[in-house]
Amino acid sequence: MKEFLYGWIRDIAFYAILMTVILHLLPEEGQKKYVRFFMGIVLMLVVLSPLLSVAGLSGTLDSIYAEQTYDEELQDFTRRQAELEVDYAREIEKRKQELTGDGTENPADGEEEQGGSSDIKVEIVLDE
Repeated sequence: MKEFLYGWIRDIAFYAILMTVILHLLPEEGQKKYVRFFMGIVLMLVVLSPLLSVAGLSGTLDSIYAEQTYDEELQDFTRRQAELEVDYAREIEKRKQELTGDGTENPADGEEEQGGSSDIKVEIVLDE
């Protein structure tokens, strides 16, 4: 129990020193108030961490955070996939228009104009 209490106090002291160093390194006062706010929230978590672990809430908080992060990443992935599908459909239409011109030509006609041949020869050999 002593080691646990000693480690908890050491973590708080280390965090307080780190917070002070970071605040002294920031050049503008406008930034300091946001950093103080964020660091105050983290300090509350550091101070309350033993209580959360005793109550079994630390695992619950971790799972809630992981679930929210997963949901946000899934929504972002779904949005990106939809955008890529739309872009892909546009690219297909663009290439289709390039091949057919204004839509009245046959793609095979375009191949003949380029010097290619559209004649196809098929031989069927039946072994009896």
